[in-house]
Amino acid sequence: MFFGTCGFESHPRYITMKKLDLHGIKHIDSKQLILNFIEKNIDNLPVEIITGNSLEMQNIAKKIIKSFNLKHSYPNFKNLGSLIITEDY
Repeated sequence: MFFGTCGFESHPRYITMKKLDLHGIKHIDSKQLILNFIEKNIDNLPVEIITGNSLEMQNIAKKIIKSFNLKHSYPNFKNLGSLIITEDY
């Protein structure tokens, strides 16, 4: 029997999920912002990091997420410019 959910929208924390929007932020500045954001919200996962369509920004975020031993996924298949950060189970 499966008791999971069909997506993040059904998760109770999704509505109040903390978000970091990196639009307009330089890549060099984004590293520290992402680190601070994850450290501040590590006990309140899931959180969302909005990277936009920049592959370099996405790679920066993914590398930092991995360094915290966390998992990332996309909110849906149409929005690849946003990462949902959760615990790595």
